[in-house]
Amino acid sequence: MNITKQNTVAEIVSKKLGSDHVFSKYKIDFCCGGGVTLENACKEIGIDFEVLKLEIEAINSKINSDQNLNDLDITSLMEQATEEFHETIITNLPQIMQVAAKVASVHGSHNPEVVEINNLMQGVDVVLSEMIKNTEETLFSTVKEVLALNNSAADISTNQVESIKKAINKGEIAQLLVSDSFKEISKLSTHYAVPADGCNSFRFLYDQLHELDHLLQKYVHFNKHVFIPKISKIIA
Repeated sequence: MNITKQNTVAEIVSKKLGSDHVFSKYKIDFCCGGGVTLENACKEIGIDFEVLKLEIEAINSKINSDQNLNDLDITSLMEQATEEFHETIITNLPQIMQVAAKVASVHGSHNPEVVEINNLMQGVDVVLSEMIKNTEETLFSTVKEVLALNNSAADISTNQVESIKKAINKGEIAQLLVSDSFKEISKLSTHYAVPADGCNSFRFLYDQLHELDHLLQKYVHFNKHVFIPKISKIIA
């Protein structure tokens, strides 16, 4: 795929593996704001289009895979969502929460922003847990029932369609809440910049939050631009 100024950020993330890291580096929103063109994204952050293009092509060439998410079937996409996103979140979140509480307790008096970050993460923890539960127990479960009908649209029940739509809507609301929380966390932490006197726990917390922020942006993109459109086609 040739990268042009008219391509949207979402298109590039879907088809150029590794491009998400470049967009994250330049703080270009590739999940909720993925519909913007590269030309406008570059203007907004003040970077030359050719520079961005070269970085995307360079990182993409290092990834020895021709996998295109849009080429995967729905079952494979559900497996990828579980393995790449859900399991990673479930594994890492408890440790992040523990360190966030510790840093807030130890450094909160001199760095009040970490207290606010800890409070925000309390909400993120609840929302992410409910989001994953909703996705796996309701959305994925119902989608699997529909797929078992072997593409017979006439056999899809109204209840199944409504269940899928409600689960998608709940997921989108959860993703928006988490996205807003991380925008505030990024702002409070000055984009995850550890203070000069920050201890190892401080550094670990900001590194982990930054990684989780990036992962969640990828997850929102995955849902909004790849997974949900495919599901919508089978229940249309």
